Amino acid sequence: MNELEKKRILATRITAHLNPVPVNCVQELLQQSLADLSLILERLATTRDQEQVDEATLAHAEEARKASQFDGAWVGALRNVSHNGKRLCDAESNRAMLESLLQAHEVPSGSLYGTILLSYPTKFSWELPRPKQTEADRQAEFAKICRENLLSECEANKQLHRDGAALDSWAGASGIERAKFQEEAAKARQKFLINSATPQQLREEARFQSATERTIAIQKEADRQHQAVLSQQQQSGMFAPLPQTDENGAVIDSRYIKELSTVDLPRFKLMVRRFGSGAVTARLREG
Repeated sequence: MNELEKKRILATRITAHLNPVPVNCVQELLQQSLADLSLILERLATTRDQEQVDEATLAHAEEARKASQFDGAWVGALRNVSHNGKRLCDAESNRAMLESLLQAHEVPSGSLYGTILLSYPTKFSWELPRPKQTEADRQAEFAKICRENLLSECEANKQLHRDGAALDSWAGASGIERAKFQEEAAKARQKFLINSATPQQLREEARFQSATERTIAIQKEADRQHQAVLSQQQQSGMFAPLPQTDENGAVIDSRYIKELSTVDLPRFKLMVRRFGSGAVTARLREG
């Protein structure tokens, strides 16, 4: 490619940035050196890039301004508009309906939304005002949440409840609190059975109690047999004591043994043969 062809390419790219293109622009550009043409094109490109950035910034600012207007109008409608003693539901469907009823030239505002809502009330969802929660109501709700989810009734959790924080950030109930919750539940259950239960509910409770007692008895017998086997194995000296950690320093706990039995069955069997099934089972039950 010779020098003239290179100049023509640069001239074409330069004129693409010009609007309008001056008369005889290409001929005048061809009189310039390649270095000058390259410099002109670079400056035009830089200018164009900056213009595009400025345009994008202005567009973003305009969108933010419009969004703020819509948000302000919606909040104003929620706070101030009522119909037949009911308040507007805070629902996306209501908001979308309001925006769809705006004319192209109208700017959203609380007063304009109020006019639309009262002009077409059947197009929107309404609800009765929610009763204001008292301190006693909040405390009762807090206690119920703690008991249903085994969470602590500590002051930190009370503050999280007031702040509306997710339950996964709350502290769990202590052993004493769990025992307290279980005792309260047992007393409430007993009171219900004595004062309010139907004959059918009493029969179901009797069947449940019988099944529970049988399960406990079976578990106790299994524990007794396990302890007998473990004691016999320990007294016979057949097996070495099960260590607390393996050769790599990993703690041999319930989780360790369960994982070993899943991913490395031969090694798990070797553990049982070396330390005895009683010791391995006892360590499993500690988890």
